[in-house]
Amino acid sequence: MPARYPIMAILVTAIIVFLVIAAFRAWRARSNSQEAQFGAPLEWLEHPSGGRQWTNVQYVATTVQNQPLERISAHGLGARGFGKITVSNDGVLLERNGERAIGIPFAQLQGVSKTSAAIDRSVEKDGLIQLDWQQDGFALSTYLRATSTETRKQLFEKLSEILNHKETKND
Repeated sequence: MPARYPIMAILVTAIIVFLVIAAFRAWRARSNSQEAQFGAPLEWLEHPSGGRQWTNVQYVATTVQNQPLERISAHGLGARGFGKITVSNDGVLLERNGERAIGIPFAQLQGVSKTSAAIDRSVEKDGLIQLDWQQDGFALSTYLRATSTETRKQLFEKLSEILNHKETKND
């Protein structure tokens, strides 16, 4: 074995370690910058009433509203994962496995729609549910994916129902 192989292996390993550290630092800097723009979402809802819960819902991402490629990583919103979602007259509670829960009170909800792509996920037509909301005046969109077509339909209908109730209440 030539003497240069161990040197090359050490050099390649050092470069990979440097790139991993640089990526981690960039992610943290981005999160810190975003955390300065808005506070952490609630991790609960005060009095969830009239709610319905679905399990095996995938949290895909949260982005800046109308900018589906601008991922939000602050306050634990950058971690994709499965969990359960509760939709009630008090808002939406998304409990992700192994991650911080996201509670969106009724007053912060702005809209719901269907879409096919967000950040790094592209699915069949209308395969994602886009939930628009505000946190400290900062407009956000959260993307969810249900495990079945029927679950996606029911979840979308319940979200639409509470948002229609909000519009009726404001009129």
